Amino acid sequence: MLAAEYETTLICIQLLSPIYYNQPFDQLKITMVFVACGLNHKTAPLNIREKVSLPVYLQETVLNNLVNLAEVNEAAILSTCNRTEIYCDAEDPSVIAEWLAKEHNLPPQSLIPYLYLHTDHHGIRHTIKVASGLDSMMLGEPQILGQMKQAYLQACNAGTVKSNLRSVFEYVFSASKKIRSISGIGNNPVSVAYTTAQLVGQIFPNYQDLNAFIIGSGETSTLVAKYIKNLGVKNFMLACRTPENAQHFVTNFSAKILPINDISQHLAKADIVISATTCPLPFINKNMVETALSQRDFKPMCFIDLAVPRDIEDNVSEIPNVHLYNIDDLEKVIAEGMNERRRSAEKAEILIDNEVENYIRWHRSLKAKNIICDYRKQMKIIAEKELNIAKLKLTNGKCQYNVLEEFSERLINKLSHDPTIGLRHIASNNREDLLDLAQYILEQSNNEEIT
Repeated sequence: MLAAEYETTLICIQLLSPIYYNQPFDQLKITMVFVACGLNHKTAPLNIREKVSLPVYLQETVLNNLVNLAEVNEAAILSTCNRTEIYCDAEDPSVIAEWLAKEHNLPPQSLIPYLYLHTDHHGIRHTIKVASGLDSMMLGEPQILGQMKQAYLQACNAGTVKSNLRSVFEYVFSASKKIRSISGIGNNPVSVAYTTAQLVGQIFPNYQDLNAFIIGSGETSTLVAKYIKNLGVKNFMLACRTPENAQHFVTNFSAKILPINDISQHLAKADIVISATTCPLPFINKNMVETALSQRDFKPMCFIDLAVPRDIEDNVSEIPNVHLYNIDDLEKVIAEGMNERRRSAEKAEILIDNEVENYIRWHRSLKAKNIICDYRKQMKIIAEKELNIAKLKLTNGKCQYNVLEEFSERLINKLSHDPTIGLRHIASNNREDLLDLAQYILEQSNNEEIT
């Protein structure tokens, strides 16, 4: 059944219920309006994104300000370096853009052109896409899902997420995890740090047992060190010329600091050597590596040369049990990984469409459940009243058969009274479609009783 037909069917059921039959058609709606509104690296430059970026310590205050709007019932806010997005249950989505501008003391016209606003299943689709990493600057990156989960927990702690948004986020998290797993969008390396870690993992089975020797303490070296530490590497040595950066490595990686001129003396201790300096000439040569390899009983070594010009002579790759990768090798792996991620993204887009359809069906079932529960509650009230009347008559000694016959007749009249008025109501409004659906529902009920 199409979405529009399903909605019409629910309205028809509502009209047959004593709760709803006398309400105007435009008020017969019990669904939330899910809204995803915000900006990201695709729609807004950095100087705009930074103006609406929201630090963690301000989020609870801002969330409470948002739900204090009469039109907003529940809300959560995701704010990263690449995006700020508001997810909410709102009766009027149009108020959110102006609220966001006002909250950051910005003229609406300076912000609104950069914003996007998605509602209902379009909003669900966008949110699943974001959580799956398909909307990230680095396609398929996994951090965004954790960031969204953190934003959700912060909103829960602030009391601005209740039943409606809770069910949405639970579905989004489950769907995005499934999409990432089936599509494999996060499987292929697309960054220098990730690629380095993957290459090391191809050579050594256990990160925890490795000794890493970092040469150079710049941004690239730090990022790679952070990544391999997260994968389990515990032992770090560092050789660099900058004392401040050396202290940073001691603090964050418990690194042992070595004099830059003593590299050759400590090379044999390293399983992984990651070099990224600004030295104009190579300072690790074939003879130096051969000596180190013999000192470690020819156990494998992995060299990652991230420097331009290179720090490690190219002929080092000729040594058995030595694996050498330079920046061009990494770029090739990254390019291949990005191509694989693009292919995975195409598969993920189809999976997202399927998950959105599943969400729509699930949400429809919730709407039907609410209506059915209300309808059954009203029927139960009517039945209990008639049953009490019948019991009283039996207590007063009236004939059982007469009491049962009267009970049956009264119950039929009571149960059919409000639906009859509802049918007349939709007939007087010339709603042939609802009359046809009412007949269809009754026929289905009769068919089930027969079978």
